[in-house]
Amino acid sequence: KGEEPFRVDFRYAPPQWQTAICFPDDPFKSLADKSGALLYHYRQGGREFGTKLWVETAPEAVWQRQELVDAHVPIVRTVRSADGLRIVEEAFACPLPESGRLYPLLRRLDGGGVNLNWADPMNADAFSLRHIALHNNGALRWEAAVPSGGRRRIALALCEGWWDAPGKRVEILRVEGAPPVAVDTVADLGRNKAGAYWFDGRDANGDGKIAVAVEAAPEAQDKNTILNGLWVFAPDQPRDDAALLDGRLDGVAEVKMDPARPQGPPRNDLILVRVRNDGDVPRRLRPKLVVDTRLPFEFDPGKQRVRVNHYETVSCSLRMTGRARTTGPRREIELAPLEVPAGAEAVFFALWSGGGRIVLWPRSLDEALEARRRAEAYWRACPLPYDRVRVPDPGVQALIDSSIRNIWQAREIKDGLPAFQVGPTCYRGLWIVDGAFLLETAAMLGAGDQARNGVAYELRFQKPDGRIEVMKNYHKENGIVLWTCVRHARLTRDKAWLESIWPQLERVAAYIKRLRRMTYKNDSPLDDGLNPPGFPDGGIGGVIYEYTNPYWNLAGLRAFIEGAKWLGKSGEAAAWQKEFDDFMAAFRKAAARDMRTDFHGNRYLPIRMDGKDLPQRGQWAFCHAVYPGRIFPRNDPLVLGNMAMLEATEREGMVYGTGWDPTGIWNYFASFYGHAWLWLGRGRKAAQALYAFANHAAPTLVWREEQSLKGGKFRKVGDMPHNWASAEFIRLAIHLLELDRGRELHLFEGLPAEWTRPGMRVELRGVATPFGPLTLCLATASDGKSAELRLGSLADASCRKVVVHLGGWARADRAATLELDPRRDHRLTIPIRRGGK
Repeated sequence: KGEEPFRVDFRYAPPQWQTAICFPDDPFKSLADKSGALLYHYRQGGREFGTKLWVETAPEAVWQRQELVDAHVPIVRTVRSADGLRIVEEAFACPLPESGRLYPLLRRLDGGGVNLNWADPMNADAFSLRHIALHNNGALRWEAAVPSGGRRRIALALCEGWWDAPGKRVEILRVEGAPPVAVDTVADLGRNKAGAYWFDGRDANGDGKIAVAVEAAPEAQDKNTILNGLWVFAPDQPRDDAALLDGRLDGVAEVKMDPARPQGPPRNDLILVRVRNDGDVPRRLRPKLVVDTRLPFEFDPGKQRVRVNHYETVSCSLRMTGRARTTGPRREIELAPLEVPAGAEAVFFALWSGGGRIVLWPRSLDEALEARRRAEAYWRACPLPYDRVRVPDPGVQALIDSSIRNIWQAREIKDGLPAFQVGPTCYRGLWIVDGAFLLETAAMLGAGDQARNGVAYELRFQKPDGRIEVMKNYHKENGIVLWTCVRHARLTRDKAWLESIWPQLERVAAYIKRLRRMTYKNDSPLDDGLNPPGFPDGGIGGVIYEYTNPYWNLAGLRAFIEGAKWLGKSGEAAAWQKEFDDFMAAFRKAAARDMRTDFHGNRYLPIRMDGKDLPQRGQWAFCHAVYPGRIFPRNDPLVLGNMAMLEATEREGMVYGTGWDPTGIWNYFASFYGHAWLWLGRGRKAAQALYAFANHAAPTLVWREEQSLKGGKFRKVGDMPHNWASAEFIRLAIHLLELDRGRELHLFEGLPAEWTRPGMRVELRGVATPFGPLTLCLATASDGKSAELRLGSLADASCRKVVVHLGGWARADRAATLELDPRRDHRLTIPIRRGGK
């Protein structure tokens, strides 16, 4: 089969997609779908998005395309046409004029949820306390903004709606600067009886915030924490429990928590519509505002507003006529006629106002156009690490930049620190395996200080016996955390940090050893010396005898040994090397037993020990074992057989049927696969994987986790935008240009010859490597006969040499290389002789 052209044209884009329009670190993850509709209330009202909002300018209009204004600017532009009309709808988040910051007077930090109508206060005047802020098996946390060192009187309210026996829910209420208070919600108050607790809070650490927390007491039988009310008052506010609980002090408070409403700053999203009449006669249109929601809906023609969920507000620059058509959850509201003269343009907008406070802005067309200018200026000035990687293919560059932006859009601030997250909907959090590569990517881009919190976060899941456990029977989390911590320390070149967490890592490694000992005590010899039955993931469910857990725990131990050597712990490294060797011997014995042959004659090792699945199914951890795990030699027959088996399944340039959809494509598996080929010395194959990956993105530069083959029945799998995918695209693009191999740094192993055409330039600007920041520029001459390489020296003396790969782009000989001294700056001219002369 022939090689597909190296061109980004989205030839395999999914038939449906959604794109984030929110700000970096935004607590409100608003999205726009392929049609241009705004999406809200994820998994509310019994469907994927409880509310969709869009405008219908002309019923006969036909969708033409959707794009971004720019890879840096997530203004989603949807283009339609209708009988001489060109309709362009732009959906974007509005930077509000009253404040350039995203943070409110009171901000929730814990990432927990809410429970509406949970309590039934016996005092009818305390009706607002029926809702609770809730954190399952964790602490509730807020911060109240104050001047540095400032004081505030803070009141908290509790009303237990579940338990009727003492000792079940016992909570510690904490306010910075004040003594904590312990409350047994039943013993001290009684079921459905509200109580008030007042604190004289003070910004004790001078950070301009007063921290508020609700923690489960050690003796509490129920570790879920609740809070029904929180108010922030001036320091001299008199205490009045009755007035507080019945709502009479709500208007006096500087700010009040309302669990029924979103927390955080005000947030407005705009759909700005431009209608161009290219015909010879004027047109009179009757646009409609469409609100499709399963949540409470109110339309008030007198106030010219729609309310959803009793709070969020929809307004429009065109008058709402009062005529509405209802079809199930869909409401169509007629708008005043729109006159569009021949050869002219008309503009109108619809506005969604939500967040922690409703701010109705923009109110006029002039303000809407100003909001559009503000939004584009905001994004163009946004200080994200775009400048680290520059490649000459504009399609690949756009996807790199969009991936960076999407990672920061999905991120949130939790406990005052940045938390990198996988996506805005079903994966709105950090998982151990996804996080490993998101955090590595952030560190590679120079944001290692921001990634550090995420790395440390993973260690919070360490149990008293040393294991890391987020998901049951996911034994591989132990190996993944070992690799993540060592890799992070190497990329940030921070031995002191790695030394500080080393005792925790030793306990993780010891638990992997303990897991291996468990296998000799169960009923089956299948897993002897490996790991007990576990959950494979990546397309295979259940708790079974399988290989993903051994693959990653072998990789983790290898990284742990490497970390020990780096810290000068040679004795410890030698001892753990014996454990690794024994583990690997057990793996080899089991693998020899379980090898299979596919329909093409390729010998491969299935993920399930019983082989009862597609050969390619769930092979993600095998690819990780090749790279970054590096547990196999490059010419290992097992590796070569598995890679040949995977290659035989390719469709649309991707491995087919390896994920949860047996008849689909796991998009970012392309990076796992491409990295494995790159490690094996097949750089061109890795570059092909990058382009196949790129062409499965939507035109708005985002990926879904998995999708069907083009033309097949579409099935949704996972989040979108999926930012493990974003991280993997960045990682693979960088590693095509630089890859550390032990104590050597290798350059251009996967550099496409298409990136070295006349006048083209490839640059890395301070990309983090284990040997220090890497800066290089490869500029091809205008005649295409040579390229100038400028390479900065590397800070870490552990790098023995830099190996520049010339095969494929500068020489016909694929094995051609050039070696350079890493401790010197270099500027040299490389002749390009692809014909071999």
